[in-house]
Amino acid sequence: MIVGGGRWGRTWLSVVVAARGSAEGVVLAARRQPDEVRTWAAARSELARLTVVATVAEAMLADRQPQAAIISSRPRDHIRDGMDALERGLHVLVEKPVGFDPKSGRALVAAAQHRKCILAVGTEFAYLPAFHQLSEEFAGADGADMTLIWEDVENEVRHGATKARHEETGLLYDLMPHALSIFRVFVPKAGLRIGAAQESPDGCRGHIEFRDDQGGRHEFRCDTRATARRRLLKIRTKSGHASVDFSGAHGLMTINGQPHALDPRMSVMASTLRLELGAFLSQVTGAMDAALPGWDVSGLLAMQEDLKRALATVGI
Repeated sequence: MIVGGGRWGRTWLSVVVAARGSAEGVVLAARRQPDEVRTWAAARSELARLTVVATVAEAMLADRQPQAAIISSRPRDHIRDGMDALERGLHVLVEKPVGFDPKSGRALVAAAQHRKCILAVGTEFAYLPAFHQLSEEFAGADGADMTLIWEDVENEVRHGATKARHEETGLLYDLMPHALSIFRVFVPKAGLRIGAAQESPDGCRGHIEFRDDQGGRHEFRCDTRATARRRLLKIRTKSGHASVDFSGAHGLMTINGQPHALDPRMSVMASTLRLELGAFLSQVTGAMDAALPGWDVSGLLAMQEDLKRALATVGI
């Protein structure tokens, strides 16, 4: 089941249907304007067998009852929709941010534990193959420092619609889960904390400084009014430096200034969303037991609280 009929819900729907080869067995719960979503879906042959309903309760009455839910509604509705799915025994992948209130996010964690359901957070880029290849090649390197640059063009069209951040979600609060999940690929065992954070008055630019308990310093810089879309990770260690430009589908890697090829076996892994879906479903079916990137929901909620505190101290 996919909860949310907007841009992000339709994006997840396209990923799920492409992976399954059919919309049969997929239910889309569109609380707002379900009739408009039905009209949109009816015009697409690949969605011929899609079931569109208005609520999670209606979705549970479908011929093939859902076993898992992807929550891709508005951020302010993530907790409500996630709780609705968990109370019905569904495993849940909720888009970031989990919610804009860490306290209510903890209620979601508690519900998942009580129901013995999987609760995951969608961070997408933590599954980029180039990151994992580099993390293996730099494994054991001491004193890694990282800089993540995240730039967007204003009013950029992505996935067939204009990308827009909901007004209830601040810039850094919205993007911090991406930065945290990417940094954790390279320092999975290090304790990360926020040292400082600052957001511009217009809410279009921001900066977070992370520290880890192994002596690493990691920066996240973002700008939503850049001249071009850019996603760039820079890594510095005592033994060398590397970068991953993931502005496009594949991460373009360099090591010590020289191009570094992606393992050919990973070249077909162009969709991070599809990789995330596969990882989620593998754990749902019991094929994979280990925790996956970005799925430490409690840790993410604690970091959201740290971010709020850091932003509140700016200018004091």
